[in-house]
Amino acid sequence: MLQDVMKEPSEMIYIGAALHQALETFAASVSAHCGYSITAAHFTQYLIDHYGEIAKDTIIATLKN
Repeated sequence: MLQDVMKEPSEMIYIGAALHQALETFAASVSAHCGYSITAAHFTQYLIDHYGEIAKDTIIATLKN
């Protein structure tokens, strides 16, 4: 079962170097265009807050097929 292989959840999430670099690039672009200091963490939080439900629904629909 899934519970047997899942460990206690952590507040830290590992993001590989390539994805982290992409987040840094997006955040730097936003910062440059808006004059606000946006970090990769800010950018990631925005994505989750605004697009998390859409992504969840899309993944579920895709995996059900």
